[in-house]
Amino acid sequence: MFFVFNNLELIDVPHDADRKSNGNTLIVSASFSEMLNHLNRIDDLNPVEPNNPAHKVYEVDPEGNVIWELRGLAYPHEVLELPNGHLLIADTGYNRVIEVNYPNKSIIWSWEPAQINWTKVNPEWGPDHYYNNPLTYDWSHLNDVDFKQYSTWNSCLISIRNFDLIIEVNYTADFNDPNNSDNIIWWYGDYENHTLLFRQHNPDYLDSGNIIISDSGNDRIIEINYTTKEVVWKLDQGLNWPRDADELYNGNILITDSSNSRIIEVNKDSKQIVWSFAQDLIIPYEADLLDNGNILISSAYNGIILEVNRNGIIVWKYGFSIVKSLIYLNSIISIAISSIVLYYRYEKIKHYKRASKKIKKLDYFVLITFCSFLIIGILMLIFYSQILAAVARFAYLSLGAESF
Repeated sequence: MFFVFNNLELIDVPHDADRKSNGNTLIVSASFSEMLNHLNRIDDLNPVEPNNPAHKVYEVDPEGNVIWELRGLAYPHEVLELPNGHLLIADTGYNRVIEVNYPNKSIIWSWEPAQINWTKVNPEWGPDHYYNNPLTYDWSHLNDVDFKQYSTWNSCLISIRNFDLIIEVNYTADFNDPNNSDNIIWWYGDYENHTLLFRQHNPDYLDSGNIIISDSGNDRIIEINYTTKEVVWKLDQGLNWPRDADELYNGNILITDSSNSRIIEVNKDSKQIVWSFAQDLIIPYEADLLDNGNILISSAYNGIILEVNRNGIIVWKYGFSIVKSLIYLNSIISIAISSIVLYYRYEKIKHYKRASKKIKKLDYFVLITFCSFLIIGILMLIFYSQILAAVARFAYLSLGAESF
């Protein structure tokens, strides 16, 4: 490459993005360098340094100005605005869900799996069980929280990915009596029982009362009957590490098919794809339907947040893809240099009269080499998203992707 970028701290990797009631957008992110260091942190049980600027939740206005920011987190994955204006955050690396007073940033509630007596939740989870033996960093990989208002109380649906477990916490009770095991009122899954769940993401409440889950490691979306805990619907064909699934107003399912680098809408009855979007997506993390009918997408490894209308047109964008810019810049330079070299070499060969075979072979070798550079540069410009998605997918698998 002609140009490289060695400050990985500046490459942002947004996970969740949520549109606030005031029209601004909340984003949770870490830097690319922290993503690469993530595996070592797990091995070394080394937590993120306090106030690390790479791990944050921030708010941007429609013009892209950052107007609020919260640090002191560790690889956060989810943020949502509560009815009272506070923020609920899945602070993944620090193994907790926190409620943050907005805008003064004080933590007013924290739920931590390390504080739970899991044997009280299920007697089969004894003292030696994984749940009852917390590690320092990212032991649980708590990656999502959803919020529901019942008639007289509220609850949180929490995804604990490394537990292969979804739980529901009585938020109203736990706010007054934090981390009481009795406040866990429902759960689904079991550690390493991958017939139930395998490294899941983004469970959501459905209007029916059931729970929809992106069962990522099993490459499927499942709907669980809340009462019987039976799988009443599933989509298990054509997906690759899906990380979000939302039921739309028309009954269809909006799916973030992460490792296939696309967002799809699937008819729930026929299971056919009725809408899809893949432009500029590299391992997207989540997609949400907005009140205006558009889709808000976090394209994690491309470093951008997109708002897309139903015609597939990008109507709003936040972030800057340094990776894409570097690839485009190097491709254009490669095409330009190759074109110039090929032109002059071709002109030289045309006027050969008595050149030696050795010189001719050298010139033909140069022609073939720069023709290859030219073709590669053109292909990179045309198929940038597909190529980078394939590379990212390979890296995902090679580096133990589920840690990301």
